[in-house]
Amino acid sequence: MHYVVDSICRCAAVLAVACVVVVAAHAQGGRRTDVLLYQRPILPLFIGIEGGYGQWTNEASFTVSDSKLPCALFTNGEGAGPLGGVKGMLYFNRWFFFTPRIRYETRSGEFFTGLPDEPVRDETNAIVQLSQEAQVDATMATFTFDPLVGVEIARTGLYLCGGPSASLLLDGNYDYTERIKSPSRFTYVATGTTEQSLVTGRSFQNYARVAFDIRGGAGFILRVGKFGLNPEIFYSLPLTSALTSPDKLKQTGIVGTFSILYNLGE
Repeated sequence: MHYVVDSICRCAAVLAVACVVVVAAHAQGGRRTDVLLYQRPILPLFIGIEGGYGQWTNEASFTVSDSKLPCALFTNGEGAGPLGGVKGMLYFNRWFFFTPRIRYETRSGEFFTGLPDEPVRDETNAIVQLSQEAQVDATMATFTFDPLVGVEIARTGLYLCGGPSASLLLDGNYDYTERIKSPSRFTYVATGTTEQSLVTGRSFQNYARVAFDIRGGAGFILRVGKFGLNPEIFYSLPLTSALTSPDKLKQTGIVGTFSILYNLGE
């Protein structure tokens, strides 16, 4: 986590320095008559911090292991988590801009699957079918870079943006739990309850290191002096899997963010 925070701080510093250089280069002209004859408008250049929350739907097909035998096959699941990072908006003209973002995203998820019924004897020595389910709680996070482009609509502050996204995958651990669904009067010997945890904090064996997505969304900038208040919502469509073949884990997300930006341009 310290590495992630340090990386975000360094990237924020690099982004800020780049913005200052662009502003300085934009402000400089040639001869004095050039400035008088060919005055250019000073365009917005926002930079700031953002935070938000994402809801992730996982299209998956994978198995987990307890170090002895493969456990159940898991397919789809859902998850959610906060995110935070830095963001810039560099206008090329009054309506078109480049908006890079660097952020830390949590994408943890829960996965459930049914287990085959097992015949067991109850207290009357009769054979009944024991119904169980398995659960995986996955802890996943990414360090993500989004080099997006945007179009502001008629200088209203409302805009659309989209582009590619590249993520360095972090964590990639899971807990594995089994649970009795019926008959409810049965319990596990090890815990005395209808639930037992078999694996804790194990790493996915074929967790990928990078993932790529396509993202698009809409936002609004409310300008208050030199500051901009910037809510945004976007959709993230996966291009690659977080697990390598033969397993699969593609994460589709709907993410809402709020940014506080400072205008280094106008």
